[in-house]
Amino acid sequence: MRFDWFEYFNLAQELAAISGDSANNDAKFRSAVSRAYYSVFCLARNYLRDVEKDPRLSRNKNPDINEHQYVAEEFIFHKSRAKRMIQVGENLSRLRELRNKGDYADTILNLSKDVQTALKLAQNIMSVLRELNQESEL
Repeated sequence: MRFDWFEYFNLAQELAAISGDSANNDAKFRSAVSRAYYSVFCLARNYLRDVEKDPRLSRNKNPDINEHQYVAEEFIFHKSRAKRMIQVGENLSRLRELRNKGDYADTILNLSKDVQTALKLAQNIMSVLRELNQESEL
């Protein structure tokens, strides 16, 4: 059964909605940012692989590329130069920075703001990817 990457976004929203002074809120918020990133990273990768037929993103992993950087740059420098494609790439890069901060930084100021930013970026990316997928089906 094929995994629905949107489910990671649903999980991110659930984790971000947790309130109170629980000792593990930071872990939940950091995980929310991470899941938001991975939901849209995989959707964007799959769009390039399945719709645009990018051979470098075949189901057989290519050890010669950093997929995370590659996917963002393929949108930023897309041959169409369409504004929405560039925005997907730029938002994906910003979201990756937030994810890296959440995964590796010992201290994060305004983590709750990062969570909200991550969710908003992910929603924007998903919206454009949904449009692109619908257009490709026409």
